Amino acid sequence: MQLPEKRALSARPRPLRCVSSGYLSDGCSCSSRVPVAVVIAAWRCELERGRLSEGFFDFAWRGGVWLSYGLPDGQVRGIYCPSHRAEREERLGYDHELALAV
Repeated sequence: MQLPEKRALSARPRPLRCVSSGYLSDGCSCSSRVPVAVVIAAWRCELERGRLSEGFFDFAWRGGVWLSYGLPDGQVRGIYCPSHRAEREERLGYDHELALAV
């Protein structure tokens, strides 16, 4: 059995992990993850639509709506899984009806 080169393993992009650290709940970090390519593709679609040049955006993956932050260069920083996204929005007083009206 031949093992892959170490460089090949380290060159693979790691999935993005939900940034929730549990500081407001039971203290456990969230283990939910999304392949970085999925998030970048969703952000690039947002950029192509001209909706944002930088900022938070929603994207759908595996039956849930996730939240991420996109940068002007097409990269992303951090994600929130659907449940922690909902907790964040509740904490911030986010109103879905107002967001739909914009």
